[in-house]
Parts: sequence; C-alpha cells; structure tokens
Amino acid sequence: MAASATAEQAQAIIDDQSLAEEQLWEELEKEDIPSYIRESRLEALKKKSYQFNSMKDKQHGEYTLLEEEKAFLDTTTSERLCIVHFFHPDFRRCAIVDSHLETLSRKYFETKFAKISVETAKFLVTKLKIQMLPAIFCFKKGIVVDKIVGFEEIGNTDDFRTEVLELRLAKSGTIEMAADEDPSRKTIFGMKRNAAQNDDSSDDDE
Repeated sequence: MAASATAEQAQAIIDDQSLAEEQLWEELEKEDIPSYIRESRLEALKKKSYQFNSMKDKQHGEYTLLEEEKAFLDTTTSERLCIVHFFHPDFRRCAIVDSHLETLSRKYFETKFAKISVETAKFLVTKLKIQMLPAIFCFKKGIVVDKIVGFEEIGNTDDFRTEVLELRLAKSGTIEMAADEDPSRKTIFGMKRNAAQNDDSSDDDE
C-alpha cells in the first residue's frame, strides 16, 4: 500500500503542476526509462493533481467540524477513506483526541478527517451504539471498518503520543503509512522494538 501524501505535498502539486512535471521528467531521464512509461507517469501526475484539487475543495488536509448529521452522511458516503471523531465539547479527553487528529489530518491528505458533536448527532449516537467518548469511527466508502472507543487501545493515558493513535488507525487501513513507519516495528505505546528487546525476550523463553 502506497503512503499517503501530506497536505504540504498535495499543495505543492496543486500549486505548480508544471514544476512537478519538470521534476518528474528529470528523474525519469536519469533512470533512462522508455518514453511510453514516461508518458504514463506524467498522465498519472496530472490525474493526481486533479484529484488533489478536488480533495482540497472538500477540505482535505484539515480537521473539520460537521455541523449536522446530514453533513456526516454526505461526508462518509462520498469519501474513499474517512475518520470521524464523535465528541462532547465539555470532555477533556475529546479535546486531547482533537489535537492528535488535527495533526494527522495534515499528514494524511488523502484521508478525510472530521468531528461531530454528540449533542447534534443524537440519531447517529443511537444508530452506532455510542456509549463512551471519545469515539473514533473509521470508514471506507461509507462503511464502518473500525472504531476506537475511549483510551484503552491507545495507551490508556492522557499523554499518549500522536504516533500511538496513528499506528492504531493504520490497522484499520484508513491511513496509508510509509514503509519505514511499519507498525510491526513498534509497540502499541509508540516505542520502536530493538534487537536488545528481542534478545531479552529470547532469553526469557529459555
């Protein structure tokens, strides 16, 4: 699975497609790639630029507030990848989740990040059987594929790092991480596994 573009990378392609094409040409010439492959990659770049423009119009790269349930339905059913936080404005832990999701919204431009207040989404709260907050729902093409309720799966502490939530969301497939950020190389608390830890585990087994 390819890594998602950041908001900054997407904006660069949107702002100056001609420069992006020029840079791509230079890279392809260095690699001595056949012309038909060059044309194919340039066409893919143009398509990506159009796609990013459309996503920007839908406020991708931002963490947006959905004011009503209709906006929630429109958003989740029209987006390929979508993450929505059900929150209460007076809950401190919901504010903590907001700060992390806002950061991730800029990193994963191709995933739509949004939030909706449970006070204005009573039908959805009942329909989705939400009984605890914060509640993060992950959607693929309008279908719920995963959810994170409370803090139990993200360290069960208020001061968890953004990477902890990022790794958990990656399991749902709604954010596409780079290969060098492989979740299998990290614990749920965001710490990288190292050889010493593995050796210790082996010693314990013996």
